Amino acid sequence: AGLDAMQAKFDEAMAEKQRLIDDAAATQARMDAAAALITALAGEEVRWTEQSKQFAAQIQRLTGDCALASSFTSYLGPFNKEFRDLLLTRDFYGDLNKRGIPVTADLDVARFLVDDSEIGEWTLQGLPTDELSVQNGIMTTRASRYPVLVDPQGQGINWIKNREAENNLKVTNLNEKRFRDILEESMSYGLPMLIENIQEELDPILEPVLEKRIVRKGKQAMIVLSDGKEVDYDDNFTLICTTRLPNPHYSPELSAKVTVIDFTVTMVGLEDQLLGKLILKEKNELEVQRKTLVEEVTTYKKKIKQLEDDLLFRLSNSQGNLLDDVELIEVLNVTKKTAQEVNEKLAN
Repeated sequence: AGLDAMQAKFDEAMAEKQRLIDDAAATQARMDAAAALITALAGEEVRWTEQSKQFAAQIQRLTGDCALASSFTSYLGPFNKEFRDLLLTRDFYGDLNKRGIPVTADLDVARFLVDDSEIGEWTLQGLPTDELSVQNGIMTTRASRYPVLVDPQGQGINWIKNREAENNLKVTNLNEKRFRDILEESMSYGLPMLIENIQEELDPILEPVLEKRIVRKGKQAMIVLSDGKEVDYDDNFTLICTTRLPNPHYSPELSAKVTVIDFTVTMVGLEDQLLGKLILKEKNELEVQRKTLVEEVTTYKKKIKQLEDDLLFRLSNSQGNLLDDVELIEVLNVTKKTAQEVNEKLAN
């Protein structure tokens, strides 16, 4: 009996010893993880602290900034760059200030609505880099109403075709015999549709489409066309209209249903295009190199944005003790290393 008791005490002591060894190993692992976490996040501390202060201030101005951006996309499309700037600074800012609504001074509406990586993608798809073209790209992709591009030089058309090529873009015009079939097919399957060379009036069949008179019956969405026919509607459907008319006069009724956007080439945009063609002819290798660099920079910026978003998502959704999340620590280290490599490439 005495031997059994001593054996039991021995087993208990050994179990306690093993528990202490395991606890020590776990504590050491947590210490290593903490050290790795501190090292990995050390470079982000200053930036995140500063951004946190900026976000606190931005939240106070968010209502005014959103109102300014909404007004920009809704009302400024038909105007040239100079008049857009005038309306923003004189009328929109003035109205917000008069109402006592906080707003960011000299807000860069373009950077407020899109990031550099998306603008870079547009550039690769053929959209010029001047500010007016970037604004037009934002209005085309962000406006709630379907866009009508005033595009005498075909610049917007080329960009749209490149942008939507992989999405099975349907290109048509109002005089095409199959126009009705293409419209119904695009709506039913959620395809992008481009109507080229419209004049100052549109086919009445488009009225319920432009007004987005969507009727939902259970899970199925549909639009009732002006002749009474019900057509299935997929939420991925989008419609873009373009005109070659340099100064079209659309009725107030039509203008209220669409977003008219002036894609007329500016002097800055024309200079960029002519310079590109000149370099392509005289120094073909330089133009090829430029396009390659633009593509690489766009890819790098997009990668950095994805890494930052992934890291913040994992940090905010980590369950339990952060130091026990081995996968998170590993992802954090990989993210930091990759971000450093990308930043070095961008610097070069």
